[in-house]
Amino acid sequence: MPDQTFRKTVLDNGVRILTEELPYLKSASIGIWVRSGSRFEPESLNGMSHFLEHMLFKGTNKRDVLQLAKEIDAVGGALNAYTSKELTSFYCKVLSENLGIASELLTDIYLNSCFPEEEIEREKQVVYQEIYQMEDTPEDLVNELFYSRLWSGDPFGSPIMGSAENVRSFDRNKVVAFKTDNYTPADTIVCAVGKLDHDRFVDMIRPEMECLKNGSSAKVQVRPKAVSGVEIHPKSSEQIHFCFGTEGPSSKDKDRHAAYLYNTILGGGMSSRLFQEVREKRGLAYNIYSFFSSYSDTGTIGVGACTEPNMFEELLDVVGKETMRMPDSITSDEFQAAKNYIRGNLILANESSDSRMSRLAKGEIYYGDYVSLDEIIDDIQGVTFEQTRDFASSLNNSQNFTASVIGPVSPSFDIKSHFGR
Repeated sequence: MPDQTFRKTVLDNGVRILTEELPYLKSASIGIWVRSGSRFEPESLNGMSHFLEHMLFKGTNKRDVLQLAKEIDAVGGALNAYTSKELTSFYCKVLSENLGIASELLTDIYLNSCFPEEEIEREKQVVYQEIYQMEDTPEDLVNELFYSRLWSGDPFGSPIMGSAENVRSFDRNKVVAFKTDNYTPADTIVCAVGKLDHDRFVDMIRPEMECLKNGSSAKVQVRPKAVSGVEIHPKSSEQIHFCFGTEGPSSKDKDRHAAYLYNTILGGGMSSRLFQEVREKRGLAYNIYSFFSSYSDTGTIGVGACTEPNMFEELLDVVGKETMRMPDSITSDEFQAAKNYIRGNLILANESSDSRMSRLAKGEIYYGDYVSLDEIIDDIQGVTFEQTRDFASSLNNSQNFTASVIGPVSPSFDIKSHFGR
């Protein structure tokens, strides 16, 4: 049934338009996705994808910045955007009766933003504050440092927001040139999910999106190489924040589903090993979690936490022990519970039109096809107990770990000794 609701149209210039019709909803979510992110930026332009995302909301040839805000507020809709390492997304959620308004707004900002000099200078100040806020938030900064260390020497490790120094150098010519080079038809996908008709939606979008000049993607993608090591940033503070991990499976890797199960068992929920052992049994940390993120050709998997300095070594010992014993200690009950947890999360997310819209876009971006919820659940259910334990074994070498630490810790502190191997 879900497959019958999906349709795809490719315009003559290469722009792809995808829809999933859900007539029982009263809303619709629409997004324009472009393959543009920090991994594709030269060092001197690091942060430009994120800055450009901001600038597309600062006025077009038809509307100034206030008019954009007023028009979406007038229909009770939500308009937003985000930038990642590989993608930038502009999206809107409205009542289905207002899909035409949302479509026109999104295509206007995507195609017709005019980048006034005064708005560029003003928005620099906003982005500076965003960068400074991240740098003043240890739980965010430690993750940024982890990525920078794990992928050191490669644009994949560069911060999505860039540096204040880089942002300071951006001007209108650089912004316009970057958009021209990166926002190509071949890299652009339009997705809509909700109460809509595919053909009518294409008719709404086609005239605007066909104005995007023909051109193939000029991006060159080289698989990044992970680097192990430890980076300690001594700082006088009440807590120590740390993040450690290693390279994980990509979005296309056969081990990605086993990685989801591994991550769930280790630290993915309240019943996970880390939450129970670190927080519930010992009170060593308020926030303890594991994570798994997959990208087009690589991924990351690891653990993050923070604690008081006098508890740091005990916390590392517990995390190290739980991580290293995973291959030999996963139980069949934990394995089945993890499958049920992931299945429940996927089904609940599927109740949201914006979540389905995101899945629709990423299926096209990463696999070139529609991937139904049933397919994803079947893939998870198809993972065997042995495959999950084998995946855990493949990670079980502390010499491959990368770690970042912020807090009152000596630069010579030996973190890896707490992981037993």
